[in-house]
Amino acid sequence: MADERIEIPVELRAFVARDLRPVKPLAPPLRRALGLVPVAIGLLFAAVVIFGMRRDATRIGLALTWGASTLQIVLGLALVVAALREAVPGTTLPRRVVGAALGTVIVAVLTITILTWTTSPTEIAPGFVAWVWGVCLTGTIVSALPALALAGWLAARAFPLRPRLTGALYGVGAGLMADAGWRLFCHFSHPAHVFGAHTLGIAATGALGVVLANWLVRSGE
Repeated sequence: MADERIEIPVELRAFVARDLRPVKPLAPPLRRALGLVPVAIGLLFAAVVIFGMRRDATRIGLALTWGASTLQIVLGLALVVAALREAVPGTTLPRRVVGAALGTVIVAVLTITILTWTTSPTEIAPGFVAWVWGVCLTGTIVSALPALALAGWLAARAFPLRPRLTGALYGVGAGLMADAGWRLFCHFSHPAHVFGAHTLGIAATGALGVVLANWLVRSGE
């Protein structure tokens, strides 16, 4: 079979050369996630500054107020770092790592909730349950939106091959950061309220992360 070669026109070569631009390498996930630190700090203090500190803060102590919320901030940022790594083709996370990360978050939320309830059992007065539930659920989700948007933009720049997983990771991370501040304002520690409003808000933000990641991938095609 004859060796056939296709000659590329000089004009086409020149057009391609003019269109080439140097691509700046992505920074490591941890360094890129540092952009969310100011947002996380803002979320930690926003609810307290706007609405005030929870009434039982003195009773439950520093460890279960600022300590537990700082832990949630750290875990939220860690999930965003994991999402930013997952988003880079060729560095996707093993399933066991994803499972360990999400499992750690679940254990931490359960532990914080149970310890807070046993230390200061506070319930919502009858007739206000639905209203307080709506406020905390909505507040958690709305508070998470800035962190969710920024994490989504950072992850989309890396062209994730598994956008749903990437979005779920940074969505839950954003929800954790938002709830870290919101729980410092909420006066009620009953597990039914915490799991039904606060934790549900974190899960809902994770779902929003999935939707956002899919949309960003489709819009970039």
